[in-house]
Amino acid sequence: MLKRYFSKYFGNDKGFTMIEMMVVLIIIAVLIAGGIRFYLGYVERAKVTKAKSEITTMQAALDSYYAEKGEYPDDENDRELVKAGLATDRISISTEGNDSIQYIYEGGGNSYKIITTATFRAGKLVGEGQDGKSTEPDFGSGE
Repeated sequence: MLKRYFSKYFGNDKGFTMIEMMVVLIIIAVLIAGGIRFYLGYVERAKVTKAKSEITTMQAALDSYYAEKGEYPDDENDRELVKAGLATDRISISTEGNDSIQYIYEGGGNSYKIITTATFRAGKLVGEGQDGKSTEPDFGSGE
């Protein structure tokens, strides 16, 4: 009796049905899509953090320059930017591919602006300073 019951309900199963396979594939696809979205968001946040850190370092150099000279370096004088620690007279080659971020310095006198060339989802990062005081880098228009 028990043997007949098992053979009736479990004996003829040779594998998964098409519906079971489709459900499993849909679940896997949803998990992969969520993972990719999470990963891309993580990469974006890492790039933003790196850019903010680099802008903050440049702002510290600019504030130090301002404390010594009483003004920010002129953006058209490359030698002054090298002295301020914002530029080098050597060309560096990045092996990181598209991960490198470049910055535009606009300044002179009593104010400056540092803008990223890369545009993030929230916009371009901008670091500003005036009269020897820098503001925390934040997203702005960059114009």
